[in-house]
Amino acid sequence: MIDSYGFTDRGCHRTDNQDRYLIDHDLGFYVVADGMGGHRHGEVAAELAIATMRYYVESSHDRADVSWPFGYDFELSVDSNRLTTAIQLANRQVWKRAEEKPEYAGMGTTIAAVLVDGAQAAVANVGDSRVYLFRGGELEQVTTDDTWLNAILQRGTSESQLRNHPMRNVLTQAAGSQNDVSVHNVSLGLQPSDIFLLSSDGLHGSVPEEEIRDILGTGGPLEGTGAALLEAAKKQGAPDNVSCILLRF
Repeated sequence: MIDSYGFTDRGCHRTDNQDRYLIDHDLGFYVVADGMGGHRHGEVAAELAIATMRYYVESSHDRADVSWPFGYDFELSVDSNRLTTAIQLANRQVWKRAEEKPEYAGMGTTIAAVLVDGAQAAVANVGDSRVYLFRGGELEQVTTDDTWLNAILQRGTSESQLRNHPMRNVLTQAAGSQNDVSVHNVSLGLQPSDIFLLSSDGLHGSVPEEEIRDILGTGGPLEGTGAALLEAAKKQGAPDNVSCILLRF
C-alpha cells in the first residue's frame, strides 16, 4: 500500500508557478515536472508532458497489447520500458507543440517519475528534478541530474572547484528541448517504511540534503513532513517554484 502527499508552491520570488505534479494511485504513477520557457509556457510544457505520460501509462497497462514506438530495451523491466516510452512520447509532444507557435519556442520541462507495481518501483527522469529514496535513516538520490555540473563531475573534477561556476545549474537536456532525449532508469524493490521523495529543484536546490534527510526522519503524517520541507525551502529564500511528492510504502 502506498501513502502519498504532494504540493506545489510558487516560492518566495516567482510571480507564477510552472511546476506541475501528478498523483494517480489507480495507476501507481507519480510525476513531478518543472516547466521552463517563460510567459507561462513552461506550465504548458509541464501539463502536456504529464498528460501524455499518463495516457501512455494507462493505455499500456494491458501489457499484451502495448506498442513500443521507440523500441523495447530487454535489459530493462517492462515498467521501466513503459516509463521510458512515456517520457520519450512526452518529449516529442512538447517538441512538436513548441514548433507550432513562435512564442512556444524554447519551452520544455524536467520530469521525475515513479511507477509502482506491488513491491517493485520503476524510476525515471530527464532534467534536474529528482527522486530520492529514504530508507533506514539514509537518503539516497536515485535519479541522475542532466546538468552541466553533473557532466563535468563525471569527468573527475571536484564540486568544490565549481561551487560558484555560472554554468553549474544549466540543463543539458529536458523534455521538449530536443528531438530525442536519453532517459535515466532505475528499478527498485521496495521495503516497508521506504519513502520516495520526488522534487523539483526549487526544493532540493534550496534545502541541503542533510536537512531533507532529518525532516524525513521525523516520521509522522506525510502532510506534516511536506509542510516542513516547504517551510525549510522558504527559510532559504525559495527563489524558484517548490514542488514535491512524498510516497510511503
